[in-house]
Amino acid sequence: MKLNVKEAAKYAFVLILTGAIFWYLFRQIQLDDFKSALSQFNFWWIGLSIFLSIFSHILRAWRWKLLLQGSDYSANLSNSYFAVMIGYLANSIFPRLGEVTRCGILNKTDKVPVSISLGTVVTERVIDLFILLIVTAVTFLLQFNLLESYFKNGLFSLKTKLIDNWWILGLLFVLGIFVLYLLFYTSLGKRVKLVGKVRDFVGGLWTGITSLKHVKNQFGFWISTLGIWVLYFFMLYVITFGSPLTENLGILAGLSILVMGSFGMATPIPNGVGAFHTLVAGVLVLYGIDQQEGIIFATIMHTSQFITVLVIGSISLILVNIKHKRQSKIGNSEQNKVEE
Repeated sequence: MKLNVKEAAKYAFVLILTGAIFWYLFRQIQLDDFKSALSQFNFWWIGLSIFLSIFSHILRAWRWKLLLQGSDYSANLSNSYFAVMIGYLANSIFPRLGEVTRCGILNKTDKVPVSISLGTVVTERVIDLFILLIVTAVTFLLQFNLLESYFKNGLFSLKTKLIDNWWILGLLFVLGIFVLYLLFYTSLGKRVKLVGKVRDFVGGLWTGITSLKHVKNQFGFWISTLGIWVLYFFMLYVITFGSPLTENLGILAGLSILVMGSFGMATPIPNGVGAFHTLVAGVLVLYGIDQQEGIIFATIMHTSQFITVLVIGSISLILVNIKHKRQSKIGNSEQNKVEE
């Protein structure tokens, strides 16, 4: 894959930003603190979490297979799984590279056009976005009393600062209106890529929603979608039983971890490093967990999944290459027989 100077600079910036966030999070945490937390951790719960995550990835591969069938293309389940895991591996290196990578892998193994498979990936992202928003709303409603005081204190502090600096707020408001006018009502908007990206995003959401009507196995699609998110919840929740600090958090705290962790992984940072840790540790503060202890816990949680992706993704990449070479040899031998 060839990168131009602009793309290389973008990736370099993302990596530097990731490193800066990581340093900021861990600058006051000592190595002995990690050793102490690990010595008290029950790793059987991490093993269970990894098992659940593997099963969730299988369900994701099956759901992708169902979406492709709706586009009149067939893909082997094992190849779909390999492609999904290689995509996760690619995302661990560069953000958003995984979607294109897994589509390229499936084109290599099952001859599914990249344009078709990319369309199904958009559909997947739309559905998962709506599910995440629903889970977020439910989590907030179920813990309204806990979150209300937290947000009230934050909003009161923000309100005080805004009142003291009302003129800054007014200036920003006027400036915002002016910028929106330039973007949407003048020729400048046509030259700004951001406007085009917003329009493409909205168009992609609509395309993803309307394409669901072509899915032949609707029951299987929605059951697999539900199963994926249930497994996501349990693979994060069961790890809380591994530490004395978090073993009594409860299911609602598990939902909060799922929501914040999902938003963290959705950030345009390789594997959500830093963002995942910050958001998970931040929400754990609401349940009486010290922020530094929360960061250590989030690190254990995140690292277990990262190692899983690294190992299975690498194995999948090796198997796909071996399989592709065998198919190429078979194809060449058959062609030689025909020519003879």
